[in-house]
Amino acid sequence: MDAAAVAELFAPVVAVRTRRMFGGLGIYSGEAMFALAFDGEIFLKTTEATRPEFMAAGSEPFRYAARSRERETGYWRLPAAAFDDDEALRRYTELALAAAHEAALKKRPLRRPSLRPGPLLR
Repeated sequence: MDAAAVAELFAPVVAVRTRRMFGGLGIYSGEAMFALAFDGEIFLKTTEATRPEFMAAGSEPFRYAARSRERETGYWRLPAAAFDDDEALRRYTELALAAAHEAALKKRPLRRPSLRPGPLLR
């Protein structure tokens, strides 16, 4: 799936931009990467809390081989129903966007108090 097809798919729900990565496309809304396109499939970011909804829809995780082992990611295939139903697409996209925002909050570094003394007051 190319960038134009990805933008067309998500157009009823959210404006997206894409970036090439690892032989596929990262799919962004604003600064948040919430999905990826790889080998003709769309995978959405999930959390432990949202994965059961994807499982119930018959979705499967994105897997790749690294160092002779198969690895599983937190991205799950967009359920087939979402390709024909804008409300289903909206629901899964909202879950993925929430997961992306949650992950971004966890990555933000905490501000440490300075160890240097402040200016002396007279």
